[in-house]
Amino acid sequence: MSIRVATVNGRRDKNDVILEELMATGNWKQALILVEKRLKKNDKSIELIVNKISILLASCETDRQAQAIAEVRELLGRKPPISDFDILVAIETLAEKWPGWYRESKDVINQMWERAAVAKPKDEKLFDLWFKTKFASQNYKAAQKAAMLYSKNFPKDRRPYYRLILSSHLASESPELPDSERSMFKEMAYRLLTKALSSIPDDNMSSQLGNLSLESGKSNVNQGLVDASRALKNPGDLLFLLRIYQSQGRDKEALDILNNPRTGLTSSIGHSSWELVLAKVALNESCGLWEAQWRDCEDLLRGARPSYQKDPEYSGSVKVGTFGNDWTIWAAFLKASSKLASMDISTRTKEMIDSYLANGKKSLNAQKAMVEFYAADPVRTGNDCGNLLSALLAFYYEYSASPVCFDGLRHAQRLALDQKREFLIMIEKHTNPDKIRKFSGEKERRDWVLSEINYQKQAYTLVISVQAGLDNTKLLESFVAVCLHLYKISLPLSGDLPVSERQPGDDAAILAAMGCIHLFNNGDERGLIRAAAILELLLSYSAHNYDAQLIIIRVYIYLGLGAQAMSHYARLDIKHLQYLTNSWILFTRISTIHPHPFPVISNNKIEQTSPATMLKYALSWGYRQNRQVEQGIASFFEHDSLYELLQHLEFQKTTEVAALVKASLMVEAKRITRLGHGFYGLDYNVVIGDPSRFVFDDVRNTTSFPSYEAHGQASFEHYLRPGPMTEKAWLLAQLRLNDLVHAIMGVDTDQSHLFRLPDTGDMTLPEKAAAEWTTVMTSLQGGAMQCSKSIQKEFSSCLEGALSRLDHFINPWTTLAKELDEDPTQAMVSLSPDLAVPNWYTFHRIFMVMDQCAITTAFLQGLATLNRKSHYYEDQSALDTTAASMKETGLLIFRAINRAAKGMQAKLMQTTKKLYLQEVCFGKEGDESDVVGMEMRTLVESEQWITDYCKGMMGGWSESLQGVISTKYRTVKQPPTSGT
Repeated sequence: MSIRVATVNGRRDKNDVILEELMATGNWKQALILVEKRLKKNDKSIELIVNKISILLASCETDRQAQAIAEVRELLGRKPPISDFDILVAIETLAEKWPGWYRESKDVINQMWERAAVAKPKDEKLFDLWFKTKFASQNYKAAQKAAMLYSKNFPKDRRPYYRLILSSHLASESPELPDSERSMFKEMAYRLLTKALSSIPDDNMSSQLGNLSLESGKSNVNQGLVDASRALKNPGDLLFLLRIYQSQGRDKEALDILNNPRTGLTSSIGHSSWELVLAKVALNESCGLWEAQWRDCEDLLRGARPSYQKDPEYSGSVKVGTFGNDWTIWAAFLKASSKLASMDISTRTKEMIDSYLANGKKSLNAQKAMVEFYAADPVRTGNDCGNLLSALLAFYYEYSASPVCFDGLRHAQRLALDQKREFLIMIEKHTNPDKIRKFSGEKERRDWVLSEINYQKQAYTLVISVQAGLDNTKLLESFVAVCLHLYKISLPLSGDLPVSERQPGDDAAILAAMGCIHLFNNGDERGLIRAAAILELLLSYSAHNYDAQLIIIRVYIYLGLGAQAMSHYARLDIKHLQYLTNSWILFTRISTIHPHPFPVISNNKIEQTSPATMLKYALSWGYRQNRQVEQGIASFFEHDSLYELLQHLEFQKTTEVAALVKASLMVEAKRITRLGHGFYGLDYNVVIGDPSRFVFDDVRNTTSFPSYEAHGQASFEHYLRPGPMTEKAWLLAQLRLNDLVHAIMGVDTDQSHLFRLPDTGDMTLPEKAAAEWTTVMTSLQGGAMQCSKSIQKEFSSCLEGALSRLDHFINPWTTLAKELDEDPTQAMVSLSPDLAVPNWYTFHRIFMVMDQCAITTAFLQGLATLNRKSHYYEDQSALDTTAASMKETGLLIFRAINRAAKGMQAKLMQTTKKLYLQEVCFGKEGDESDVVGMEMRTLVESEQWITDYCKGMMGGWSESLQGVISTKYRTVKQPPTSGT
């Protein structure tokens, strides 16, 4: 890091320019020579010394880094102390580059700032910089010290006082501090907030003080009454207080503050803020005050009714108008009613709902509330669920053409079996297919289509997705055919909508694709191919349908068509936190399914992209995110928005606890690199963050997939997983493997903190076998590197045992390669008697074997080389022979796999295979028994589209196999200095 180069008499000379250029280009050796030459000429400026420290650090040589530490210590002990802003920040930043030394010397670095503050006690900018620097590095204890001195030196300023509260609160939640210190900071934050609260004048006093301040000679009247500079002033301040109180478990005190007319929701500070209303609702619930909750919600709902339904006697204490008709309020109102379990409360609750549904335009929230009301307690509201059935039908009749319809009917699954039948019969009558013939207007026809789709969603949930429905192939085929027909009817109703918009019938196509996927799980191998075709057709009309994109990515991954999956993933336009929550949809096991680059067409040009590039971009999001966090914090500080700042920090925590996702992406990138298709230079701690802050929470979002499955059934996403969901056991095995590779390469790594992960979860069979062999290799590698005479005999015995079991691990690899070489189609999936194709498991097994072969060869060669130096094993020739044999075996395995991949590729590229795929996907002409195929041919009127689609599928499998062919046998070795 370059600070600012020294200048002569405040002006830059040619040496300054040269030094700046040398540092900018990383020419550290010449830069150091120039700096030392200038220092010898008595140019002792601190800026130049700091630049020297920066150069010494960048050289990465142990002796020079030790010299840099000595230079820093000398600077810190200077008298008078350093007080230049830029240099203070530069020293702090440089010190952080030695994590070990920095942890030991935090107190010394903190003293540097404290000495500067003592030297300039009235320099407010210095205190502000000190606090912000420590805050940005999440050293909240040091930030609290800075805020305390800041507040002490500027007692009438509001800003340092509230920063002291903020830093005390955050220090109280810092896990690295001892419990005694955290308790102290917690109590301090509470006392400071209490003082700010007591400083609030009541409304009358505030008015009097305001009037007095306008009269000359009377400005001192308010002295001694209240400390107005530190008082809470607005709803944001109150929300800040409430957040801290709640974090300390003081919910009841927080609620009392909100109820206080001087300090609370209805005060001149609270201004009946909607955010405070929601905060009060949450506090009522956390305190279990259901009666108060019910009254408050009733009050809000009465005030939110339309003007023609207003109660002339109503005079609510909190006036938020129509904001009160919010689902959060309705949900709290219904929950409180259920908790109170009183007939009187229940009656009044229903009366409130009825009042919203009585006249004029009906409220969506009230209609949902009626359903929830009857679903919450059938015994109290109608023992036979008849009222629930009536409420569900009323909701459907009102919102059958709305996207909210399905969610509002989720309680239909609670009906008895005969009532479910009645429900489906009634809503089917409402959407009678004959009606569409009577509609002349496009809007009427479009609404009919939407109503029919919502009916089919209910049929899917209540009939198709239950186990009996999933096992009924004829029922599934009929459902898919109906949905495809419905989708075809909807296409002319898209009007002039651009392809960026969702089309009216999109969900019908998605339902059809879901049905096809269930057919696949029932044993119909055509199901996935047909689902992909339906979704591709949908996306040709609605290019940005997010649900369709998510499903088709997983379908293509399952089919082993990685290039197509990545092309669709790119269209999702993943950004921000989605890299942590949604990137797993594509990248789970991508290194063993499609690790290689693939061609894409961009701006009418064919370019190469790769999963390695996409992973690198996803992993670099952390760097970009840190910059955004810093900018957000700076903005909140500038506007003193401390409540928003706390929310921002909560978001930042989400990225910190996502080590499981980040590490998973990292191990995929590492394997791609080992297979020869990636980048070198990725480092765990740089990508994942500070190991001391690792929290392996799972932030992957599986709810982003559409799912209409019945309660008790697996979510729809579950049916599209390429192998078991990767859990912590899977990650542990991959991290152990990566550390083994580092050890073989001679790279010293300390990932012991990662091995504290619990051994739970599932892996595929190849992954389990690899994990078992990795454990053996890791143990031997560690033993060989630390072997001493005292344990030499024991280690030799372990090594002999492992070598004797080597065939146990290698035989499955040679067997797979031999079987593939003899008959490549045995690893493929038969779609018909005339057509077999590879899928994700085909490639997964192959790339796992390739990776394990290369690592095992390098491991055995490394053991043999190490033994020549340390002689921990007497039979050197046996080690050399085993290593040479493994190298030859690995070469034979790679050659056999290569021949098999070429054989599969040749079979797929035969002209007749494309025709067979057309029959598999779209059925044979005139085959009336294939109702799905017939409907798909009717839907896709263009023969050219069918030809192009099948050609693309065949090309995709060929491209995936080409990736196997292009993966060469290479042992793990020291990486080159630049990426490949």
